[in-house]
Order: sequence, then C-alpha cells, then structure tokens
Amino acid sequence: MDQEQGVIVSRAARQMIDKGALTGMSSFAPELHAWTPKAADELYERFVMNFDESSDAFLVKLKRQISEGSDEAIVLAAELLFLNMLPLTSATIGAERKLEIVRTVLSWASQAVDIPEHLAAAASPGYMKGGVAFLNYRWAQLAFLIRLARLLIGLPHQEREAALRDPWRFRELAQDVLADYDGKFRAQAQLHVLLFLMFPDVFAPVSVAGNKKRIRDAFAGRLSEPTGDVDRDIFAIRQKFERESGQPINFYDERWRSQWEPPAPPRAQKGWLVRGANVRGDNAIDRWLAEGYCSVSWADIDEIPSGASRQVVRDAVEAALPDAKQGTKDSAVSQLWRFLSDFQPGDLVATVDGDAVYVGVITSDAYYDTAQGRPLARRRRVDWNREPLSRRSLPEEAQAKLKALTTVSDLTPVMAALATDAGIEEQLTPELVDQDETKDLVVPPLSQEFADKLLLPREWLQETTDLLSMKRQMIMYGPPGTGKTYLATRLGEALAGPDRTSLIQFHPSYGYEDFIEGFRPRLETSGTIGFDLVPGPLKNAVVVAEQEPDRPYVLVIDEINRANLAKVFGELYFLLEYRTQKITLQYSPTEPFSLPKNMFIIGTMNTVDRSVALVDAAMRRRFAFRALAPNRPPIDGLLRRWLHRERLPELPALLLDEVNRRLDDPDRAVGPSYLMTRNVATRRGLELIWTAEILPLLEDQLYGKVDDIEAEFGLPVLLSALGLDLS
Repeated sequence: MDQEQGVIVSRAARQMIDKGALTGMSSFAPELHAWTPKAADELYERFVMNFDESSDAFLVKLKRQISEGSDEAIVLAAELLFLNMLPLTSATIGAERKLEIVRTVLSWASQAVDIPEHLAAAASPGYMKGGVAFLNYRWAQLAFLIRLARLLIGLPHQEREAALRDPWRFRELAQDVLADYDGKFRAQAQLHVLLFLMFPDVFAPVSVAGNKKRIRDAFAGRLSEPTGDVDRDIFAIRQKFERESGQPINFYDERWRSQWEPPAPPRAQKGWLVRGANVRGDNAIDRWLAEGYCSVSWADIDEIPSGASRQVVRDAVEAALPDAKQGTKDSAVSQLWRFLSDFQPGDLVATVDGDAVYVGVITSDAYYDTAQGRPLARRRRVDWNREPLSRRSLPEEAQAKLKALTTVSDLTPVMAALATDAGIEEQLTPELVDQDETKDLVVPPLSQEFADKLLLPREWLQETTDLLSMKRQMIMYGPPGTGKTYLATRLGEALAGPDRTSLIQFHPSYGYEDFIEGFRPRLETSGTIGFDLVPGPLKNAVVVAEQEPDRPYVLVIDEINRANLAKVFGELYFLLEYRTQKITLQYSPTEPFSLPKNMFIIGTMNTVDRSVALVDAAMRRRFAFRALAPNRPPIDGLLRRWLHRERLPELPALLLDEVNRRLDDPDRAVGPSYLMTRNVATRRGLELIWTAEILPLLEDQLYGKVDDIEAEFGLPVLLSALGLDLS
C-alpha cells in the first residue's frame, strides 16, 4: 500500500462526504441537492429493496434499477459508487475505467453532470488492491454505502457533525448498519476501507478484518493496556511506534509486514471439495466439524504415506483392488494422490451436507489415524468455520462445482467466493482471488469517440453490447459489404482489447477437430507416424479467457454459416447455453470442460443465400441475432456519413441508393463497404470498383433472373437515370 496515495484518496473522499452530509449538496453537480433524505430513500427503494438476482453485469442491472429515478437519486448513486472504487489501484480497476463507470451512471440523469477535475485526478493513484468482496460484490458494497448515507443524512444536523468529527461514533453508526444488513460478510471490507478514508490518522488502511487481528496480535506485546477492540489496539500500537520512530507507520511496509503476515505457501493456494456426508452410509461431517479434520475413505487400501508419488499410490490401489475396473482404479488413484500429496496446509476446503456448505483451512499434512475406524482414518486437520453457508444462495458457478460427484474435486475457481461468504477472506492469497470465476464481468461501456470512428449511433452499438453481455454469443447478419466482420472485430477490441480478441473463418471443410480439438499427425524420430491431441482455436481461447475471468475475451467467427454448425460445435451446443456447467469432450473424456462466462462469441453471416432462415432452432436459441442491412439503421446513410467525413462527393451514395432501389431486396442489397474507399473520388476508380466488384456480385446474386446485368446496373445506365454525366 502506498501511504501517500492513501492520503490523496482519503482527502477526496472526506471532502465529498462532508459536503454531502453537512450541506446536502452534490460534489458532482454543485447546484443539486443529492444528499437528502428524499433522494436517499428513493435510492434505497430502487436499489437495496429492489434486489436484482439476474446474472447480468452490474451496470446493466443498476441501469434497470435506478435509471428511471430522479436526478438526485442517480447522482447520489454515482457519488457513492465513486467512493466505492476510489481506493482501488489499477491492478484491480484502472482510473479511466473508474471514471467511465461513474460517467455511465451520470449519463442516466436528465441534466449533464460530470466528475470535477480535482476528484477525477484523485481516482488515478488508488492505494489498495481489492479482494473478492470489492471484485465480486460491488452491489453489496454500494447497498451498504446507501444504507449508511441514508442513516447519516437522517440524523439531526448536530449529531451528523458529531459523527463526522468523532471516529468512534462514526464507526459505531457504520457497524450498526452492517449488523442489520443481510450481506454483511460481503460488505465488511467496505466498512474497513471507509473508516480509513474518513479518519486516516486513527484507522489503519487495512480492508480485511482478519489482517487487522493479525497485526494486533503480532504487536500485542507493545500494548500497555489491551482493550480487546482491534481498531483501538492498532491505533495505540501505531501511536507508540510513531512516537519512537518519529515518522508515520505503514504496516504494509516490509519491515512490519513480515512480522504479521503468514508466509506464502510453497505453491499457489488452491481450493478443494471433500465429500463426507456419506462415508459407507454414515454422515461424518458433524464429527469433522467437532474434531477439526476432514477425511477420505478407501478403507480397503492400507496406509499410504503423505506426499506419496502417483506411482506409489497407483501400486497401493492396484494391490488392494486387483479386480476393479480400470476406470475405478484410475479415479481412486487421482483422488487419493490429490488428498495425500496435492493438498497443502493453507489450502481451503469445503464440504456439503444437504443445503449446508462448510468452509475451512487445511492446517496439516495427511496422516493416518484408525482410532475411529479405517473409513475415517485418512485425514488432514482443518480449521473449520462452523457457520454454514446456504448452497442455494451461492453464485451459480459455485453451485455447479459443488455438484461434483467424486469424493475429492478441485474448487479453486470458486473458492475465493466461498471463503468470502464464510467470513474468512483473510485466508485468501491474491493468486486465488485472481482465479475467481464468480467475479462480476467488467464489460466497458462504449464511448462516443468509438461510435464516431465507426460512424454508427452509440445507442445502437451500446444496445448490441448489452445483448452480447446478456446472451454471450451473437450473430451479425446481412448482405455483402455491410461491414459485419469489420464491426465484429472492432467491437471485440473495444470490449476486450486487441490482445484478447481473435478471429477465425469457417469454411465447408471446417470440422470439430479444427475448432475444438483433434488428433494431428506427428513424425517420430523412427520415421513412423504418431498422433498428438492438439487444441483448436476455441480451446486456446478458453485458456486465455480463464486467466482473467473478470475481463471479456471475444472470439470472432467469420462466415459462421459456411460450415456444418452441428458438426463443428458438437458438445458446445450445451455449453453455449449453460456456461456454469462442465461436460467431457469426445477426445478428452477424463477432463471436464466448460466455457467461461467471460468468453464472447460473435459470428458473421451473409444473407445472400437466405442462410439465416436455414439456421437450426438450437443455434437460433443460443445466439442473439443482429441485422445489418443497407437500407435500415444503423447502416443506412453510412456511406454518406463516410463521404462527408472524408470530404468526398456524394455521387457514390446516390449510385448505391439507385442500385438497391432497383434490387428491392434487403437480403441481396449492396453494402456500402464496396464504396468506402478514396478511389471513388475519381471516374477511373469508380469504374474499376463497379466493373470488378459490384457487377460480378450482382451477376452472381441475380443469375437466371436478369439477362443483361450491364443494361440494368451498369455505371453509365445508373448515371443517366440520375441525370449525371462523368465524361
């Protein structure tokens, strides 16, 4: 944590809250009374009491909830959201993205409102990398801030002033709000951050309650009179250290951090599911919780030492289960090896008992104890959180992974969310947080600058983005020359960035093995031919997408209708609709596979052969469809807009209009892209485009319908019809 940056952020936050709470005035709109009981009550009703349980992106849901509200409520929401994101470093969310999100909310107001320059500047540095709560539960953080603002604004003015002057009174109010909030585990981090923002000289810049306790415990020996109140004790410790050193103390500086932060595990932290509700007919979970361990059975297999290699485990399984099917033995080897050797102290573990989900921390190597019988003998010690989570209230991704039927399975992609819900977020490492696939997907709103470059309406582009965000896959269809591939690629780059946007093209010989995975020949050193299982562009894209689950990845499939889609997509038909589920692929039957929710697919499709009507119902249901037609928005007028921007004559637009008027068929119309080149500025350039591109296209489309294409659509004929002559 950068202490100087923390001071900058704290000063900006304090200024906003003081102005709002004491005067009722907005910091974004100086003439607007946004911090009033009426505005706070409205925001509370629209957002907090109107909880949106859909899986849509945060901003999409927020727009549904508050965009029809008063300007006061919208601006208050924007200011509280700004306060929520203000402390986060660019490692979590960049300054431009922070401002973009807040400006999107402000755009829903009926009057123009923007972020003042001095506050926008404070968004740049940030001082903390947000944990799971800040990444996943922005809705919970915002709900907490709304509740607290509503309480504070509703106090008599004298009590408001007292709370803003007294750090302990302010904390009391905030803790009362948190205690009365169902989402308190998800909003705890916001409470700790807000305390520092308001009173940086009193509260430590620590967002995780467990880390505060660790700091206090590490330096408790320096306390003359411990109070039992973690914040007060840390304040006293800071004061003592600062008096001794004569300078501010930052507990995240290496000198201090190494004294309270536990050492990192030898490899990246993981999360595991271990089932214990049915151990040879008995439910072992109550015993696990009471005695602090978890176990796996395979009671017929003798003791295997902790840390054993796969081969040692395989030999033990083979000796104990010689008559079992090979699949059964392979499964036992995999799960036993994980429990004995892949689990590590510091990993997190969960178990399920009906609707109850218990989460804990593994604290020992594997050991063997037959005191309670062989079915419970193979153990690891666990520090369990005894308060269960409700399985039904967990994110969809977590619920899906908890359905795994094996005794031991990997929960790493969702464990950060489980630990946060269980109130043990302090046990998480940054690496495990980074892998959390339950994070809210950050889909950036499209800027007016982007729309201007494409010469398309921003509203249409944003609506297209919203549809893609909701459906996850889309097909842009229309006749040739309407810019489908160009638009799909540019849109992907705007949403995900050029390095997270890839393009492939389907063709009639394209198959499952080309797209997903298949065997490819390999020449052995002996001269014989072997085969390797090689991932296709889809699996390669999934690997990249999973590395940053809160950022979009866009795969553009050009000419998607030219391949046999049922053959190419195979099992993806299911995964396109059920992103949280896992299935096995035909060439990888032992490796469950899923499509991450941050992977978007945009296909392009020509309508010349009426192929959209031939797309089967299964594909239609899974894709959103977006039409691009020369005579309909947003493509109509595109060529004129381009010619105007390039300061070129309007003639090409007149010619295009006349061609499409004569065709009188939107599916066979000529798109503007053919003429969006500076070559149309000369007679020779226009003639070459007409004879080499447009007339051959029309001959192909109108084969058997028009005897003489030149007589109907030739350049001289059209110019004459328009009363023009370029000779």
